[in-house]
Formats: sequence, structure tokens, C-alpha cells
Amino acid sequence: MYISYPSRFETYGAVKIYELSKVYSLFAIGAEWKPGLYNILDFKELGKIAEKTVIVVPSKNEDPMVLEGVLKAIPVYSPIILVSASTQAPLNMFSVEKDIAKTLYRVTGRPTIIVHQRDPVIAEELGQHIPGILDEDGLVRYGKGEGMLLSVLLADGMSAENVGFIDADNYIPGAVLEYALTYYTALNMSESEYKMVRLSWGYKAWSSTELYFRRTGRASAIVNTVLNKILSLRRKAETDIVKTSNSGEHAMSIKLAKEMTFAGGYAVETQELVSLLETCYVGVGEGLCPALPGSIEIYQVETRNPHVHSEKGESHIIEMIIESLSTIYHSKIVDDKGRALIIDTLMDLSYEGEPPPPLRYSIPSLNSKDFLDKVLGESKASVAYGV
Repeated sequence: MYISYPSRFETYGAVKIYELSKVYSLFAIGAEWKPGLYNILDFKELGKIAEKTVIVVPSKNEDPMVLEGVLKAIPVYSPIILVSASTQAPLNMFSVEKDIAKTLYRVTGRPTIIVHQRDPVIAEELGQHIPGILDEDGLVRYGKGEGMLLSVLLADGMSAENVGFIDADNYIPGAVLEYALTYYTALNMSESEYKMVRLSWGYKAWSSTELYFRRTGRASAIVNTVLNKILSLRRKAETDIVKTSNSGEHAMSIKLAKEMTFAGGYAVETQELVSLLETCYVGVGEGLCPALPGSIEIYQVETRNPHVHSEKGESHIIEMIIESLSTIYHSKIVDDKGRALIIDTLMDLSYEGEPPPPLRYSIPSLNSKDFLDKVLGESKASVAYGV
């Protein structure tokens, strides 16, 4: 595909945040080089990049037809990790998900791992290194962030170079294909070992009585504004560079993923940016940034396909906003003015007081290959095909 080179970037310590790039052609493999546009040269190069990029699909009781469409849309060259938090009783939705993935493996032969994040074997192993990730039942907490952290360890155990995330509730398989191609292209465009690409949907809509296409998500519109204001206050220069504070669709190098601090629940996407700004902007003088003497490159790309998903209600959006803003509020990048701004923003949403501090987790220094082998070898729930 043709993706425009970003016209500028802003630096925050060792963090480069690039201005929004756009997709100019959905498929251009092997096409001529064009000024201002980047493209993967040929199918062989595309295949190599895809094979090194594990695509993770977090799922929680999604419509099986929609989930199947998402999995089928991911290019067959990339291994898949399906991380489920779905019910196992009375209706065993996790079993349905495993059957879908198993059937697709029989057809495609693509390496596929399916795990349940409430698996006791996973809890036993992770609990030794991250006690806070377990709940009162002694199992890994329900939450998107917890599932993403788990998937990074599994992808690292597969010797992947990159990991990309695609939500399971996407009604448009063609959009999923575009996301994956964008990951491959933008990651290949980066010159840093510590790199990330975050997608900004051209339009977002949800399934209800009628479709309405919004330019920005309701949570993103608020959290982007707040995070940009926080950066503006710290730099003493106004910015609107961040367009992807709540980007569920994003990919990064494993090298970068292993250095970040993850947040629980829906705070995870915002926390990723906050984590990098804490260590490589605010803490760059303390030698906390792993990318030095180089830099971390964060690309933002606007997609062409609309993102259509199921309607989850206003309370879900408010929960996302509160959790996202809490990561900023309780971070090292914010000052008193910034905290007051967040309090005022929450008051506009009828939320009073300080947001609770988020649960935060660092990637443990365990042998990820041994972790993968233990999960697949001892679990009665998690399975792998072609791995």
C-alpha cells in the first residue's frame, strides 16, 4: 500500500511522535516509487515482514460470525494469538472460539495459539512475577490490558519481532486486512528498533438501528485533547500532535513492548503513550530510556475503511474515558494545572473527585519461550496449532 511519509514530527526527549500519515492506495505491492509515499517493494518482502509480526486478537464474548470474519481477514503469513476472556459456563463461548480458530488452521495451516486469560496455568506462572495481575480468585484479572500483556509474552516466546493488536468486534473484514497491511508498511518504514504504529480510523460507526459515521471516537476526542494539553503545558508550546490516545488497533516491535508499562482494563492504549513519555521524555535525563542513544518512533496512520463495531452503550464510553484519564492524572508527565484540567473534564462527565490510580504492570523478566512451553504443555484449556 502507499502510505504518505509524515510531513513532520515532534520530539519529547527521545520520543518522536509523527504527524498523521494517510493511506493513498490500499494495495500497491511492487508499484513504482512515488515522491512522498512509502510502499513495500514486493510480495517476498511483505511475506517476510508479516511472518515476523504476530497479530493478537483479544476477544470477550464477541459474535462468532464477526470474530470469524476478523480472523479470516488477517493475512495468512502472520501467526495469530487469540486471547480470550469469554465465558466458559453455562454457555462455553471460549469453546466456540477455539473451534473457529481450529477450523481456520485446518484450511490455512497458519501458526495459531488460543489461550484463555483466566487459565490457572497462566495465573500460576504470572502470579510469581506480577502478583498484582491476579484477582481474589487467584486468576488473571479480566481486562484488555491484562490480556495484551499476556500476549506480548506469548509472541516473544514465538520469537516474533513485532506484535500487532486488532479488536475482535470489527464488522468489516476488509478494514482488518487494511490494518494488518498498514502495520507491515509503517513498521518497515521506521528506522528505529523501538517503534510503534497507531491507527486513527478515517470514520467510526457502530451497529444499531442506523449507521452514523463519526470522524473521531467519543473517548478519543476527549482523551486526545487532554493529553495534547498536558504536553503543551510541559513544553510551553501548544500541540495537537496526538491523534491516537485510545487506538485499540496498533502494533509495535517486541523490543519496545517489553520495555513498556501496561495498564489494566481499557486504560492500556493511553498508558502505552504515558509510559514512553515518562521514561524517555520526563525521565530521559535519569537514564531510564532504553532506546538511547537512539529514539522511539511513533507513527500515526489514518485508515480508509470505516471502523464499524457493535454498540456497547454510553456507560462503556465513560468508563474508557475515566480509565484513560486516570493514567495521565497519576503519571509523571502531569503538573497541578494538568491535574486540574483532568478534574474539570471528569466533572463535565458527571464524575466527581480524583480518578482512581490504574493498575500498572511491567513485563516480567522471565524466559518467554519457557513460559509459552509451560502454558501449551500443561494447560487443559489453551491450545496451539502449527507452533
